[in-house]
Amino acid sequence: MPNPPPPLAGSLEQARAINVLLWAQVEELTKANQRLEARVRDLEARLKQNSSNSSRPPSTDAPWNKPKRKPPEGPSGRKAGGQPGHEGRTREAVEADEVKEVRPTRCEHCGEEIPADTPMAFEVRQSVEIQMVCKVTEWKLGRCTCPNCRKVSRAERPAEMPETAFGPRLEAAVALLSSRFRLSRREVVAVMHDLFGANLSLGSVQAICERVSTVVAPAVEAVARDIAAALVVHADETGWAQKALRTWLWLAATDTEALFVLAGDRGRKALAKLLAEEFHGIVHCDRWRPYERFSAEWRQLCHAHLRRDFQALIDRGGAAKPLGERLLRVSDRLFHFWHAFQRGEITRDEMALALVPVRMQLGAALSDAFDSDDKKAHALAKDLRRQWPALWTFVHAAGVEPTNNTAEQTLRPAVLWRRGSHGTQSDAGSRFVERMLTVIHTAKRRGIRLFDWLTAACAAPTPDLVLRPCPTS
Repeated sequence: MPNPPPPLAGSLEQARAINVLLWAQVEELTKANQRLEARVRDLEARLKQNSSNSSRPPSTDAPWNKPKRKPPEGPSGRKAGGQPGHEGRTREAVEADEVKEVRPTRCEHCGEEIPADTPMAFEVRQSVEIQMVCKVTEWKLGRCTCPNCRKVSRAERPAEMPETAFGPRLEAAVALLSSRFRLSRREVVAVMHDLFGANLSLGSVQAICERVSTVVAPAVEAVARDIAAALVVHADETGWAQKALRTWLWLAATDTEALFVLAGDRGRKALAKLLAEEFHGIVHCDRWRPYERFSAEWRQLCHAHLRRDFQALIDRGGAAKPLGERLLRVSDRLFHFWHAFQRGEITRDEMALALVPVRMQLGAALSDAFDSDDKKAHALAKDLRRQWPALWTFVHAAGVEPTNNTAEQTLRPAVLWRRGSHGTQSDAGSRFVERMLTVIHTAKRRGIRLFDWLTAACAAPTPDLVLRPCPTS
């Protein structure tokens, strides 16, 4: 269909009216074009998202398009691998179950026999083997009729007899295979059969997991009390699924413990299950709103997260790119002084003094971003200016870092578990996940051999069970 002919003015008044109409249409089309350009820019930025400019984990990056990661300090120029002067590590010798002496019988030089009583020095070498043996104990509990009263009597269960059909070592192994090593129930059945000759059903594996979950519950409660009394914690959360329900796995970690809690939401009520309202320590976190329950002076925002936000501005292009580059340069200077402090090259007071101009530069850069026409840059600057004190808690508070990497690294195995299992199917399964994750990561931080501890816990569960090294550890 051909376009209609342009309007022709028959008088000056008609020409002015047509001009006004066309001007209004141009303004409307210009605004529509600006909206479309902004939408295209947002969509392109979303397509460019990866682990370097968003909260997406590295596992979501395409293998053929991995982002290049430049550390804040820049390349060192050193070759990969151990550096000169690096102290090597070798496998430590352990107590041997069997010792065999091998003596030379003839001299390797002259060929003469060597007398048996010749003084000998030995070069010790150890070989390690495992014994994959499933030990089955059959308990025969006697039952008989009393010849006096003619009533039936039964033998009492011995104290060393397990309450269930499976011993504590087997239960500990099944629980670890299902949690620490993230095997499915079917894979656990296969491993126990192929390696140890133990025949378990899927129901038996599930029953063992639920029993171990109950056994370790007191230890998890003790970890929760330790977290509540901590001076500094790292907090984070990630999505989880229980059947068709979206849930959230929360984490609070310190140098000596890690507490996991599965909750049905991502708000303040769920956070209260992790860190009670009366918690008075310093919290490492990201910019998720529920964490603002804690005052800015008692929070430390993660500068590693912020670097990803700055990189996202660069990748957006347009007016956001120079702002992101400027903010990233300021972040580089911040980490330069933090790393110098970590290496012991400067004191905390010297670091605080060196960061004064860095704070001023970051404030100026955020002011320019706040005045920018780019909505992402404006929103980021607005949020950071509002939470400004939480950017600098690490400067004066001992034990506080400028990143929340501790929480992210601790959550990573849980994310892999979620990816492999697609979540849990029941409340009992969710309790097993949060309790075993708590036990696994707390034991790692405290230097506890978890298999030995779990075996002891399953053998003699007590109400005051806590995560302490076993005598055999």
